[in-house]
Amino acid sequence: MKTAPIEGKRIVLKRMTSSEADVSYVEWLNDKTINQYLESRFVSWTLSSVRKYVVDANKDQNTLLFGIYINSTGKLIGTIKLSLNLEHQTGEIGLLIGDKNEWGKGIATEAIDLIVKFAFQNLKLHKLTAGAYATNFGSIKAFQKNGFVIEGVKKEQYLSEKKYIDGVFLGLINS
Repeated sequence: MKTAPIEGKRIVLKRMTSSEADVSYVEWLNDKTINQYLESRFVSWTLSSVRKYVVDANKDQNTLLFGIYINSTGKLIGTIKLSLNLEHQTGEIGLLIGDKNEWGKGIATEAIDLIVKFAFQNLKLHKLTAGAYATNFGSIKAFQKNGFVIEGVKKEQYLSEKKYIDGVFLGLINS
């Protein structure tokens, strides 16, 4: 599925290419602080495996993988993925702000806003969902700022740092 860049105030979302998956992206995925809330933390990533991931995502008709780039510099600072279920007109959002220098600046909130508008206006989806570890307060807050509500909590869903933590599941209906 072809998509034009989605421009925001500070960032732009563009479909990633394998050549844009650089060493920084690999470092984010292997950094224990950055990946602590990602299921991908169980994999040791290489440049080759990251590029294959991007190629495979772009081949999948039900996946839209966007890089998050700073408007003013064009620097890649993260990714946002929309996994589609077109039969049910739903999508699930996955998000990574990999550049620690951009944490706490509202980038995730803006990226979510952009992908929500794209999903509801362009793709005509009925509902979007997202999940987070209960300890990932920043991610949960970013989704809630965009109108997502907590639809459920799965008790002790994830093993993190040798203890079980809850999974929080959020949703937003296109109204």
